[in-house]
Amino acid sequence: MAGPELNDLRRDLDEIDSGLVDLIARRLDTVAAVGKAKADTDTPVRDTERERAVLAGVEAAARRRGVSGDLVRRVFKEIIGHAVDRQSADLIPTSTATVRVGYAGAEYSDSHLAAIKHLAGRGEDAEFVAYAGYEAAVAAVSAGSCDLAVLPIEDTTAGSINQVYDLLRRGDVAVVGEETWRLERCLAGPADIPVNALTDVLAPARDLEPCAGFLRSVKGRVTHSESAMADVARRADPSFAAIGSPEAADANGLVILRRGIADEPENYARFVVLAAKPIDVDPRVPCKTSLVLTTRHEEGALLRCLEILAGSGHSLTKLESRPRPGRPFEYLFFLDFEGNVSDPRTQLVLDELRSAALYVKVLGSYPAKVTRVTPQPGTVRPPADSIESVVTAPTVAKSTGRLVDRATRAGDTVVRVGDVLVGEGFVVMAGPCSVESPEQIFAAARAVRDAGAHVLRGGVFKPRTSPYAFQGLGWEGLELLAAAGKEAGLPIVTEVMAVEQVARMAETADILQVGARNMQNFDLLRALGRVDRPVLLKRGLSSTIDEWLAAAEYILSAGNQQVILCERGIRTFESATRNTLDLSAVPVLRERTHLPIIVDPSHGTGNRRYVDPMSRAARAVGSHGLLIEVHPEPDTALSDADQSIDFRQFAALMGGLADG
Repeated sequence: MAGPELNDLRRDLDEIDSGLVDLIARRLDTVAAVGKAKADTDTPVRDTERERAVLAGVEAAARRRGVSGDLVRRVFKEIIGHAVDRQSADLIPTSTATVRVGYAGAEYSDSHLAAIKHLAGRGEDAEFVAYAGYEAAVAAVSAGSCDLAVLPIEDTTAGSINQVYDLLRRGDVAVVGEETWRLERCLAGPADIPVNALTDVLAPARDLEPCAGFLRSVKGRVTHSESAMADVARRADPSFAAIGSPEAADANGLVILRRGIADEPENYARFVVLAAKPIDVDPRVPCKTSLVLTTRHEEGALLRCLEILAGSGHSLTKLESRPRPGRPFEYLFFLDFEGNVSDPRTQLVLDELRSAALYVKVLGSYPAKVTRVTPQPGTVRPPADSIESVVTAPTVAKSTGRLVDRATRAGDTVVRVGDVLVGEGFVVMAGPCSVESPEQIFAAARAVRDAGAHVLRGGVFKPRTSPYAFQGLGWEGLELLAAAGKEAGLPIVTEVMAVEQVARMAETADILQVGARNMQNFDLLRALGRVDRPVLLKRGLSSTIDEWLAAAEYILSAGNQQVILCERGIRTFESATRNTLDLSAVPVLRERTHLPIIVDPSHGTGNRRYVDPMSRAARAVGSHGLLIEVHPEPDTALSDADQSIDFRQFAALMGGLADG
């Protein structure tokens, strides 16, 4: 039992602690008043010079009193960081309703604790919901059953969490915040007994490697459990213990037997906060922007993108590479940089990146919690008024500031599809109008490959004028098309008709086609702009070139720069052919845009007799390739029989192109 003197000393400590809390509360009240004083001005929330002066002052004062300057500095950094968070939160609209926040893992896992910390900084009431995994938490946000999800993205020991990066790439969610959390690990049990008396130690899978050194010293059996602390508490067996956070031990009423058991004691995790829609961040708030980027298939392409950021004064805080799905030994990049998408300087940088890259997906701008570099104002390089075209043409059309314009890029865009480069050389895409059966599509794939085609085409969802006409085999047809393409060694192109088809189609098809009837389906175009897949955009039935380029701009502006234009004929008063193939559009487009242009002589004429001569003409006027309908028995084709050619005719056509 403690003596009277010790009890008095403890009471003194309690009074000092209470006084410290009062002083911290007073400081935060004063910080709130400072925030209100700044509210009607353009003064930034964060004053880094002032912060440095405060930290230097308290550190010097601590040393004069014989106190560790490092200790005091760390304490005040936490206090200042919390104050900045609160000022930032006051400038961001919050909900008066209870916010539902999802996280992956057990209660009081690191994700749960980081979520609690983040919501405390926002000053909102929250209901926390546990999910079995990262994907389930993201799906809940997409479905609207959760307002936010808090997921780990990296830690200072294990590095990046690839599954979360992949979910950010695929998912239709936005990054609206970030949080950090120290990954402290302890051993806890129902009773205070020696560690060497334990028979069993339970640990989540994620803690086995970070605590490997300690676990090797444990005599008891080590068992995997994602809810280790709760399981040990329910068991109430003193010979069992669990590994987890001190907060989880306290919440489950366990005694901490050993602290600091991780091999790396100073390990921190960074978490991203996800929502269904992006947020607008007040320009006075320190801000980061995250994006996904796929570089062009050119030497030095990544360096050019990084130079755009460096030249604009935007500090890069994170660069992470991930394999590009379906593209062996190709990579996409995740970037974090200091900047706000509402800032015109940042908007200009994003426009430059879209011009330099194949695919840019902005994940969101959000208040920064981890700022490694003090941002410098910098000056954005103004874009050139004109850039010399690499296409032989009378003039270069004046830029209207659109991504589709030739003046936006110095050279032609080359879209890579596997080993095929569309926009470099002459590419032929061929196959049946519709996938009808395994026998038909496999035979067509072999025939067009043997004749020299580069890409296999085939329709699986067919937008037909008559509701009674063959509508395609749907997803079953896509599986057949993919299998035939794989056997023949050809990438595949097929039409996507609806927004809800895009994500699933992009997992299988190498090129997603937008048919003429959907050229101005703007929701579909935006959805295609958010996926990292080449898009073949056909000209609308009665669309002008300006309208066609405007449709392409929808895709480019949403992030996807991999657009191939396809002239497929337009409606005129002429009735001798199904459509009028506008070959004059090719040189006009070569003059006005950097995007590759191919020609569809099958739809352009509607008559197989004219496919060969119009193919030759298309090449002569400077197109980058052809899209041709080929069927083993054209007269029996379930769609577009009159314009389909057979295998022999296609082989002759390819031979003629080679000779010419």
